[in-house]
Amino acid sequence: MSGNDILYEVGDDGVATLTINRPERMNALRPQTTREMREAIAAAREDDAVRCLLVTGAGRGFCAGDDFQEIFLAENRGDHQVDRQIRRIKSGEESLDDLFALEKPTIAAVNGAAVGYGMDIALYCDIRFASENAKFGWYFVRRGVLGTVGGTFILRQLVGLSKAFELTLTGDLVDAAEAERIGLVSKVVPSERLLEEARAMARKLASGPPLAQRAVKRAMHKGFQMDWRTLGEYQQALGDVLWKTEDHMEGVNSFTEKREPMFKGR
Repeated sequence: MSGNDILYEVGDDGVATLTINRPERMNALRPQTTREMREAIAAAREDDAVRCLLVTGAGRGFCAGDDFQEIFLAENRGDHQVDRQIRRIKSGEESLDDLFALEKPTIAAVNGAAVGYGMDIALYCDIRFASENAKFGWYFVRRGVLGTVGGTFILRQLVGLSKAFELTLTGDLVDAAEAERIGLVSKVVPSERLLEEARAMARKLASGPPLAQRAVKRAMHKGFQMDWRTLGEYQQALGDVLWKTEDHMEGVNSFTEKREPMFKGR
């Protein structure tokens, strides 16, 4: 499936690729973009053939946040526009929630600027690879607004409270090297190798045991809101289920037989 703003493709390797496809606007978001993103994420969620979702941007940018020219300048200001903006922001946040809630591994291949909502898209993915040209900026404070929990919740889990405060209160840009140093991204690679490296990781994840991966993601997310003892009890319950799966036995048998496992999600 493909729309005007989003390209979505599923490979034979179990990797689905969602590409934000507005390169002439540095992949800035408009309402149509977030609608198409939600459709693509729903397709990945419902398709058993998809084992990992890779998110990237077309052209030189990953996502430049909101398309201010289309969203703000095309209409006259007024109370009616404020109401529209609230609805639009809610729709954008719902697309991020869909991405975060996807119980399949997700990777952001950040090929250029990721600012505002663009940075949030990267934050809401499980793993972030960046090209040497990538830049990150939580620009909301520069526009006099608060933004999403990407910065106030997820970012502080990645980089710590002090650095998260610095980035969210200033809206300063962070280059790829600094992003790797502070733990914002897992790996920085030359631009020409970004998709190759990200897809290699995506294929690795796609070949893994989907039931166990789903359990890991659930436990990680629960860990944001539980104390360690409650989380341990929750993980024990998940683990009791996994012990009884075909994938568990395949993991054991492939190890003893010295071969690569073939997990089926059962």
